[in-house]
Amino acid sequence: MLSEGESALLEKINELCKEGGFKIAEEGELLSCFSKGGQKGELQRLLGDLEQRNYIEVKYAEEGVYCLRPLPEGRLYFEKLNEARREGMRRRGETFALSALGGFSGALLGTLLALLIFFLARGI
Repeated sequence: MLSEGESALLEKINELCKEGGFKIAEEGELLSCFSKGGQKGELQRLLGDLEQRNYIEVKYAEEGVYCLRPLPEGRLYFEKLNEARREGMRRRGETFALSALGGFSGALLGTLLALLIFFLARGI
């Protein structure tokens, strides 16, 4: 699992490289993905971590200009993350539906049992 900074940076790189292949990006462009605003040293550390984990490939990094691209593992990361979210939502939907069905069935059976008792008591 990636840290928040790594995830934000990888998402920015994937966004920049939609068409595939290498993309030249300026440092400010990459730093803009951080909510607090990042620093050059932090950016280089995160890029190194992502490259080491085979999420991205950095062709060169000179004077605040980077040539990089996401690798297949980097693109699949967000697809797997979205799939896990969808699976969680599906499970919550199933749980809700089964709970509602169980509640409705219990109420129906309780009502039928109360009616049965009522009619048996009147008939006696």
